[in-house]
Amino acid sequence: MLQGPELGAVFAHLTGEAAREPLDTQSLLSTLVAGAVRLFGARGAAVRYQAGPGGVVWTAGTDDALRDLIADAADWREGPAHDSSTTGGALIDVDVTTLPVRAHWPRWSARVQALGYGRVTALPLPAKEGAAGAIALFDAPGRRLDEPALALARSYTDAAAHTLSLQREVTESRVLAGQLEYALSSRVVVEQAKGILAARHDLTLEEAFSWLRGYARSHQRKVADVAREIIEGKLEFPAG
Repeated sequence: MLQGPELGAVFAHLTGEAAREPLDTQSLLSTLVAGAVRLFGARGAAVRYQAGPGGVVWTAGTDDALRDLIADAADWREGPAHDSSTTGGALIDVDVTTLPVRAHWPRWSARVQALGYGRVTALPLPAKEGAAGAIALFDAPGRRLDEPALALARSYTDAAAHTLSLQREVTESRVLAGQLEYALSSRVVVEQAKGILAARHDLTLEEAFSWLRGYARSHQRKVADVAREIIEGKLEFPAG
């Protein structure tokens, strides 16, 4: 397990990923699992993260086999990472060779043992809506995660969850800003088109908008797109 400056460097690298431009969730998750292996000396790590209810699901692993495993485990509804992300609780030092584990998660345990792992710890990624996913640490049979390492793992996972949450908030804010900008731009275009129609055909602004909206509906188009063509002189409304 890392100590001192090396420990701080791993945390700093993780949080620094959230400030990269453009924002890259996949890169952040790859940094998360790589840092977990460095911190705890685990043989491998994998993470599954969902950016909000109904949002995009992301997976990452220290190798392709673990990335595929954590994705398949979610489909099977098996394994510590699935249960941890579902319940929001941690599963510590799960011995995958025991009969109860093999009976409870048959496909998951068979795959994990085939990959050469014997113990797994899964910690949830906390979020406002509940767990947003989980990170799993994979190790050799017989190698246990001691209490100091477990406390550090929890801190690292909490930092990762907070970083992912901040990245998600920034992304959502940018999307909202873009939507508002588009809505404002569309409103200006529609108002300009209304004025042109009103002046050209001796209409009130309400009548001009009625014409505009009716044309857009009948042609299954957006009002703003029709308005833009009127302003650019590409579309003429018949008088009367």
